[in-house]
Amino acid sequence: MDTTGLKTGGNDLLAILPEATLDRMAPHCDRVTLARGDVVSEADQPLTTALFIESGVASIRKAGRHQKSEICIVGHESFCGMPIVLEDEAWPYRTIVQADELTGVQIEASSLRRLIAADADLRRVLLRSVQVRLVHISESLVSTARQRLNQRLASWLLMYRDRLRSDRLAVTHEFIAQMLGVQRTGVTAALHEMEGAGLISSRRGLVIILSLPALLSLAAGGYGVTEKQQARLLDARSTIAPAVREGGLDRLPEG
Repeated sequence: MDTTGLKTGGNDLLAILPEATLDRMAPHCDRVTLARGDVVSEADQPLTTALFIESGVASIRKAGRHQKSEICIVGHESFCGMPIVLEDEAWPYRTIVQADELTGVQIEASSLRRLIAADADLRRVLLRSVQVRLVHISESLVSTARQRLNQRLASWLLMYRDRLRSDRLAVTHEFIAQMLGVQRTGVTAALHEMEGAGLISSRRGLVIILSLPALLSLAAGGYGVTEKQQARLLDARSTIAPAVREGGLDRLPEG
């Protein structure tokens, strides 16, 4: 790959890195395309590569047959391979492709470690991205403890939408239930309530967002805190929060 391809491919982190850093990275990078269900990294196994997502969504989940709850989702705003940056080799979570198709820039873990050690700009950006991920996970825990299911669902739909850059979300009720760690019947009831209020349109395997302002209002504090942190990282209004901008709000919701 070349420097221009890395900078303009669609990943927010690569887009803000200096050209000198991208020049060093380019010879070690390849663009890959993955399909829904493909494993990016397995739980408790050495991470051999990092993946900077350009389009599509990956899901970090608790491993285990009966433990499919989502820990967080990753899209073009970030990368997969957090343990590599933290100088570890593995963690107890599985990362899989969640959207129909994912494209991204892949780099071997050993190469990325050497580049991080030699390049302060790359190290700073990736460590700050890890901090954003920690905020994301922490806010999800707070939301699970304090918010009703329909509020949590609204936040999840907004975050998923941001990463797909689309109002049309190809997801089933069962899939959403697994991601939120709740019963399918609860998700179905919450979606029907949202549909009745004109927030969304729901049909088999598809949720269409109709009213961003109303969905943002329902999500309350469950959406916005992580997005503020991402905006700080990019030192500008982040592309990860288009729902806020397109919803007609002047600023992100208060956390």
